Amino acid sequence: MNPRHQTFNRTFVPILLLLLSLVAVARACVFRPATTFPGSYFNHGANAVWLGVEWLDQPHGDDEITRLANDLARRQIRYVFAYTSYWKSNDQFNSTYSHASEFVRALKSAQPEIKVEAWIGLPLKHAGSTNGNVDLTDSASRQKIVAFSRELIAQNRFDGIHLDAEPIPDGDSGVLALLDELRAALGPASILSISTVRYWLLPLNVPEPLPSLSGWSGRYYREVARRVNQIAVLTYDTGLTSAWLYREWTRFQVIDISRALDNARALDGSRVELFFGVPTSEEKTSTHTPSAENIASGLQGVVDGLNDADARASSVSGIAIYPYWETDSAKWATYESLWLGR
Repeated sequence: MNPRHQTFNRTFVPILLLLLSLVAVARACVFRPATTFPGSYFNHGANAVWLGVEWLDQPHGDDEITRLANDLARRQIRYVFAYTSYWKSNDQFNSTYSHASEFVRALKSAQPEIKVEAWIGLPLKHAGSTNGNVDLTDSASRQKIVAFSRELIAQNRFDGIHLDAEPIPDGDSGVLALLDELRAALGPASILSISTVRYWLLPLNVPEPLPSLSGWSGRYYREVARRVNQIAVLTYDTGLTSAWLYREWTRFQVIDISRALDNARALDGSRVELFFGVPTSEEKTSTHTPSAENIASGLQGVVDGLNDADARASSVSGIAIYPYWETDSAKWATYESLWLGR
């Protein structure tokens, strides 16, 4: 069973609509011209994708993996977040990567420029959360994650680790401690990457109306950026049912997060690769409406944001597609048209 990102939002749609309206009015930018430059102007040929567990959990011939590698390279995908394992309820990592070593070897043999990162799921335990069981305030739990990450890289030759830890409240010190320990253990040669949540769009003195919003401040984004090589923002699972609103939502995320990370670089020299996740999933849930959150509205929102005068386009490395296993030829055509300019 393929994992799906969860952002633990169930009841905040009216709040989000109000938030978007307030931001739009305050900035008076909703009705400015949409774009000046096309997506291809901002594309650096270094995009990312989340790949399913079946590639590591099941055997695949070299020819099949080579076709995958060539397909990714043709579409200018440089980073692959390959689903590898997940912290289970019994406090153990599931063994869903028995063919990881042969997959990494064959893919990199076909396309050496592609980087393969082990995607690890961590359902975090927080006050009020009933889904998580990973307590990052516990040093033993952090060390278990660090040891497992080192083992994955040593045994399978992954280029790095991609963490999908949820939910992460703003200012969470346990996540920062884990990132510090992973950075020290993995060394500079391995990529340390993390999926992140939405930026809190209102001023910091305006509290979040619901804890489930899990918005981050610019300060916390900068703290995370100091510790990792890559940040992949999960812009989807907003609960929005309008493609236009989701496009605007994504636009504001691009503007504010790119500014936050540009400030981090100015303050302490932090250089992090920043990707904005765009959805291709057809799964309809309480937080995801495919007709609203899709490859077209997501990419258009990213391009709109990058064209905004308040954005820092130079801080954005590319986009990340979630998930590969639901991206069909029509969706790839949209990606190639809006982002690659083909």
